[in-house]
Amino acid sequence: MQGVALPERVIIVVQQESLRERPRIHKLGQILGEMEIDFEIWKFGLPEETRAEGMPVRNVMHASWRSRSAAFRYLAWIWTVFRCARKQPRGTHFFAVGFDSGFPIALLGKRSRSYVFDNIDNVSMSYRWPWGLKHAFRFLEGWVARCATVHVIPSANRWTGTDANMEVVTNTPSLSAVKEARGLAEAGGYVREQEFTIYLNGWLSATRGIRTLIGALKLLKARQLPVKVLVAGRPASTDAEELLALGNVENLGMLSNAEALATYFRTSVAFIYYDPALEINRLAESQKWTDCWATGTAFISNSEVETLRRFTEVDACFSLPYHEEEGLANLVGELIADPGRIRASQENLARMNFRYWDEHMRLVLARWFAHGSVPVGARLVSGSAK
Repeated sequence: MQGVALPERVIIVVQQESLRERPRIHKLGQILGEMEIDFEIWKFGLPEETRAEGMPVRNVMHASWRSRSAAFRYLAWIWTVFRCARKQPRGTHFFAVGFDSGFPIALLGKRSRSYVFDNIDNVSMSYRWPWGLKHAFRFLEGWVARCATVHVIPSANRWTGTDANMEVVTNTPSLSAVKEARGLAEAGGYVREQEFTIYLNGWLSATRGIRTLIGALKLLKARQLPVKVLVAGRPASTDAEELLALGNVENLGMLSNAEALATYFRTSVAFIYYDPALEINRLAESQKWTDCWATGTAFISNSEVETLRRFTEVDACFSLPYHEEEGLANLVGELIADPGRIRASQENLARMNFRYWDEHMRLVLARWFAHGSVPVGARLVSGSAK
């Protein structure tokens, strides 16, 4: 299909204090920039921040709300986005990341506002809601999805409906970010260090298996097995603070998307755990798994995650129950003794078939701008779908 009309401006809406914690925003911004589409990011954050790594940012809600309760801030964000979006002219294009950003746009009416609902983390699954509230969120989430011009989900496992506007876009890295990461790794002389190295990055919360990792590291120390740990991200738990205080841990701090990807090239295995107590975690669609695929890095994840099966079935990763500290220590000891197991896992991972996120998202944007008329398999090249 030729001649897809591109919008002059897109507003990306995401409740995130630090955009470094949302790699998909950088990936999306890069695509829009390449398409020469003007865009602006609405987010929560510091008043003086107007640009984030070269991207235009408007803090529609400021950091003074940080001390408020989570529920109060959540409602304040929805109201703020609704109020700001209502002032935009009809025909404005919004890219709403998450329910809390999509709901206020949906309230404005789909006939006057075009939006993508990027349903990266189903709100109905993300917390231990009371039964009634869980089903209320599920109903509202379904309504926001149906009202959207395009509804993006990371996996079919996350959604029971088959709406015509739905697009499954696997949570993979972008090709451009991987190329940049390889350049950074080459310039930095990164190698998979002789010392066994574990890499943990992202949101360092209490639901990311850090307590299990700490226990395993203590057991490995007692066994006099040398292990180094690289940690990148924002500490969001006492477990993370305890981990960073250990002597064999290198704190890399907050990294850009490309820097975080480049660090995989220093890594023996990545540690990627999700607490199965949360439903959303049992259906995790971790970009870190596909970061490992793109960088040729072996990884360990917890076996309760149902969506991990596509990796475990082809021996493309290592898996253990979430709370098994001794099991993790034993596995690391075995991998140190037999590096061939890591190489075999890397080879199996490389055989898996994924599509880079930016390549797939270009098709989604083409469908959005053409209001659903772009055929499957089309490619958007220089402002037209072919």
